[in-house]
Amino acid sequence: MNNVKKWFLIDGNRLVVAGLLVVGSFFVTYGLTKFGFITFQPESPVSTMFGSGIISGVFSLITITITVNQMILSRVFGTVDELTDRIDGSFEFRHTVEDLADQPTSPSQPDQFLVLIGETISERANAFETELDGVDRALKDDADEFLSDVYAYADRVEEVEGIEDTLQTVSILLGPAYAQNLTATDHLLRKYDGEFSEAARTELEAIFELIKSVAITRQFFKTIVIQQNLAQLSRILGYLGVPILLSTFVVTTMYTTIPSATVPQPLLAEVVSLGIAVVLIPMSILLSYILRVASIARYTISVGPFLPPEEQI
Repeated sequence: MNNVKKWFLIDGNRLVVAGLLVVGSFFVTYGLTKFGFITFQPESPVSTMFGSGIISGVFSLITITITVNQMILSRVFGTVDELTDRIDGSFEFRHTVEDLADQPTSPSQPDQFLVLIGETISERANAFETELDGVDRALKDDADEFLSDVYAYADRVEEVEGIEDTLQTVSILLGPAYAQNLTATDHLLRKYDGEFSEAARTELEAIFELIKSVAITRQFFKTIVIQQNLAQLSRILGYLGVPILLSTFVVTTMYTTIPSATVPQPLLAEVVSLGIAVVLIPMSILLSYILRVASIARYTISVGPFLPPEEQI
């Protein structure tokens, strides 16, 4: 995925992306009037379009907002047993990473937790490399290639250091690298089963568990990002409901029952194009957030070693 596409789908500020869509809709509508494909003359059905069709669309967006809130609340609510299981599962996962890192506790901040995993992967890979003295040439070649990829992946995981935005953390971790390294680790363990020393095998198994931990952490942070974005989307759409309805009312009242308009005819194309752009703001915002949520879901769909082609960005 190139940088422009990634910015548009995931990294870019959603209000900026929505603004680009709104500006684009204005120029498209205005351009069509200038080329004569559509007209906004006083006798045109602009009043009906704004008075019925667009208002119905705004109310549909309100329905979508309610549905989005229901989705968010369904993830927040839970029985005491369910909430206890979630907390216990989180602590069990953290303890697993702490044991592998030989640390009494692990950071609560997402970036520092991932940095701990990345540093531990590098340390375990280095310890594994020191245990390869005396192995045959084929094993050494495969191990060297494996270690090169693992070191690179550990460095990439550590790139999240200092990033407080969970979205940026997930963005850095997108892609197939974790699945490729997970499969490579398992391949090495199985292909040369019995040829490693006990210490080398222990380090390799630790690398395998740590890479799994990155995958689990990425999926957990992805869930947080999607919930945060859906919550923000529903709030913005709620704020815009009344102003957009007021805008449709203003544009509608420009046209009287007599074939005339309260706006000078030479300015009708600009005014109505602007009115259409304004009422498309909620839809543009909805589209910008849905693009982000859908893209994150698409490019992080796999948790295990299987790698769908869609995730190979």
